[in-house]
Amino acid sequence: MKAIEKAGPSSGQAISVRELWLIFLKRRWIVIATALAVFTAVTAVSFLTVPTYTAKGQILIERESNILSFENMLQIEPLGDDYYQTQYKLLESRTLAGNTVDRIKLTENAAFMKEFSKGGLRPGVDAKTDPVIRRRLITWFQAHLAVQPVRRTRLIDLSFGYRDPKLAADALNALIESYVEMNIDRKYQASEQATDFLTAQIKTVTEEIEANERKLQDYGRSKNIVALSDSENSVVNQLGDLNTALTNAQIDRINKETFYNEIKNAGPDYIPSALNTGLIQRLGEDYNRLSREYAKLTETYLPDFPQVQQLKAELDEAKKALEAETKAMVGRAYTDYQSALSRERLTAAEFNKARRAADQLNSNAIQYNSLLIEIRNAKNLLDSLLTRKSEAGVSSRLKDFRSSNIWVVDRAEVPLTPSAPNTAKNMALGLMIGLFLGLGLALLYENLDVTIKDSEDVWKYAGVPTLGMVPLFPKDGTGSAGESAEEERPRIRDKAAAIWASTGLGRREPKEGQLASMDLLVQFSPDSSFAEQYRSIRTALLFSMEDSNRRALAITSPLPQDGKTLTAANLAASLAHAGKRVVIIDADLRKPRLHKVFRLKNLNGLSKYLLTGLAWDDLLRTTPIPTLFVINAGPPPADPLELLGSEKMAALLGQLKKDFDFVLVDTPPVLAVSDALAIGSRLDGMIMVVRRGKTPREALKRAHEKLEAHKIKNVGAVINAVRMQDLDQYHMSSYYGHRERLDG
Repeated sequence: MKAIEKAGPSSGQAISVRELWLIFLKRRWIVIATALAVFTAVTAVSFLTVPTYTAKGQILIERESNILSFENMLQIEPLGDDYYQTQYKLLESRTLAGNTVDRIKLTENAAFMKEFSKGGLRPGVDAKTDPVIRRRLITWFQAHLAVQPVRRTRLIDLSFGYRDPKLAADALNALIESYVEMNIDRKYQASEQATDFLTAQIKTVTEEIEANERKLQDYGRSKNIVALSDSENSVVNQLGDLNTALTNAQIDRINKETFYNEIKNAGPDYIPSALNTGLIQRLGEDYNRLSREYAKLTETYLPDFPQVQQLKAELDEAKKALEAETKAMVGRAYTDYQSALSRERLTAAEFNKARRAADQLNSNAIQYNSLLIEIRNAKNLLDSLLTRKSEAGVSSRLKDFRSSNIWVVDRAEVPLTPSAPNTAKNMALGLMIGLFLGLGLALLYENLDVTIKDSEDVWKYAGVPTLGMVPLFPKDGTGSAGESAEEERPRIRDKAAAIWASTGLGRREPKEGQLASMDLLVQFSPDSSFAEQYRSIRTALLFSMEDSNRRALAITSPLPQDGKTLTAANLAASLAHAGKRVVIIDADLRKPRLHKVFRLKNLNGLSKYLLTGLAWDDLLRTTPIPTLFVINAGPPPADPLELLGSEKMAALLGQLKKDFDFVLVDTPPVLAVSDALAIGSRLDGMIMVVRRGKTPREALKRAHEKLEAHKIKNVGAVINAVRMQDLDQYHMSSYYGHRERLDG
């Protein structure tokens, strides 16, 4: 056994498993109560929760196919991960959720709306038109929807959970249908815009032709024009040729402007079919191939992998080449459009010039023929626009064929079994979480505990070794671990009565209920673990003072009720059992207690000796231990501090040190009054008694600082009221119980 349990300052090391186990034992009721509370709550919630049914479906997003060759059909090629990330967000969008809510007509489902609105709608509120209800329905739908892409595939798992299994399946199927329609609408939106543009142009030209025809008819009737001369025919023919050229220039400009508007926003991720030339098609195929290879490779390797970096460089080069060729095509289309616009303007200028010349020859006839030519050319322009509109209309009508790159792999079926709650799993998790939470609370309480707990705290806050640890004093006064309390009580009571009677000091036997006041366990229960701990403290004290002349020691504590008197009495008895002549002085003149421990009347005593001329024989009191003597405190004086610091007290201590091997002085607490400091300066040192779990660390630190300020030697500390399971020698009790049975 170690003589002194000395620990260094806290090093901040992680808590060990054994320390964790001891904390658990100490705070086990917190852990158990927390675990049971969480387990009960989780179990109750699991049983009370309405079951949820989850409908599941799966879709495939494939590459888009190019069906038509019309110039105004715009095909969008999904390239790279950005495309798929966009689709995931579209599936979770509020717009798609709103379309689905409308498709399954949730606002017309009376049972659902009653539950959704917590009993029914307010009077006068129309669920179909109220924007607040619609916003809440969309949020509800999004909260119950889950979108999960399948790794390394183009598949997407969709799920929708709700307490009504049929509604869950219907909602998920409606979402898939709405998503397919959204994809088709977006895909053919460009064709519909082109159709609208051509329709507006046709309407304008038609109105222009009708107006010119009315104007021509009115002009001919007003001028009475019948035939034209040869010179007029020549001018008219020239004017007609220029008008035809102007019409052709206008048609050419409109075609090239339309073509340029269709392809001006083209890029690597948006390639209209009008640009599907041989070179761009080949570059696009290379770019798509490299994109797939890069996406597949990045699923396995990190971006800094050499092969990934090389493939990324090739992909960037292919993208740059495709982008450059696309921009070049767009640039050429813009140049052609500008050239056509210039030709139109030049032709118009020539036409206006010829028209002015014709006016000079025969303004009436030429004006008539000019209107006639304009009508004819306008009709030619109208025919061209009608042809373009017809092609765009065919492209738009292909929407009815439901051509899409979205494929429904698995439609949602009505789930037969609930997906939540998983009661068994929840109960297991609840118990586990409760245990961890309880252990966390136990650790929190342990860290919030600012009291002294072990020798490490003593060393950290006082810088002195721990002489020993004394177990928590039992209520029945026993300390034996070899027998039960009921078996031990009569034996110790009888033994105590016999010892007190033999000395003539105990006029009354202790009653059955008074056994708890018997503090001399070293004397009355020498085989107990408590007595053994005091003997360990005695051994540690003797070893620490082996080479010194320290024989007069004070037993004190930082605060009251730390167990200093109990420690002083049992330490004195242990020293006396070791053959030492020991005298113990009750210097706590304010609240004396030592006379109760030794069953003495508090007559005469130290206070009377210091105030009067009390004889030496009346000062020392004998005890059941032959070599142990007691000086009781006596009646409380008016000024204890002056008496303890007097020269007469110093002379008394000097005389006692000559006559006894050890002089132990039970003093008041250091932080309560200054009596201990007054008498401590006349002694060889002090032993500080602290109570585990009660004495604050700061109190110990302040008490030690006071001793240092008065140059009083702090020999060490005794930790009192330590639980048996916290002692390192937790097998000691079984050893002593076994030995006692052998002796019996």
